[in-house]
Amino acid sequence: MSSNDSAIGTALDRDTVRSTSKLLIGALAVVGVLAVVTLLPGVDRLVPFAPVTFAAVATAVVALAVAGILLYAAPKFALLTRLALGEADAEGDARPDRIVENAGGVVHWLVVFGAVLVAYRGLAGVAVPVLNGAAWAYDAAFLFVALVPVVFLVARLTVTVDPLAELVADRVAGDDDGTADGDGGGDDGTADNDGGGGDSADKSDRTTATETDDG
Repeated sequence: MSSNDSAIGTALDRDTVRSTSKLLIGALAVVGVLAVVTLLPGVDRLVPFAPVTFAAVATAVVALAVAGILLYAAPKFALLTRLALGEADAEGDARPDRIVENAGGVVHWLVVFGAVLVAYRGLAGVAVPVLNGAAWAYDAAFLFVALVPVVFLVARLTVTVDPLAELVADRVAGDDDGTADGDGGGDDGTADNDGGGGDSADKSDRTTATETDDG
């Protein structure tokens, strides 16, 4: 890798980390504001002409904001994961591309799944009282929505099994090609040694026979 490529990679790394950290800090700040708002007097009272409280409405708004931040940050988390795993390890060997790509996909869909759960928990305080007897529809709707990231997550994990198993086998037992070459080299050396030993024995026999004839 050239110095220019290294500088670009470092800049991309820093920008991605900075933007992702900003999103996380913003989400935590919003949650902190919600915690303060829920302490205000009268927030537990019902909204006029509605079966929900002011606190429930504030929680729903914050939940939507946090869920949106997580959805926006999901690709950034995936990129950070790919950058972290794509770097060469201590031995200088880069991890297989399939493992790096699938790891980024797993992180992406985990963050999306977390965003769905945040929205589900946050909106429950408003949706359940409004739906009243049809609260099951709220659960069913979020169940179908949550199944989408779960399906993609399972798919990513499934296709990661084989390359990850190959990587573990290479690290523990060594590379098959290197083992085969070592065995071949040993066999050739043995054959050469055996051949050399036979030639020496034949020369010794001929020398002894010549000395006997001369005598």
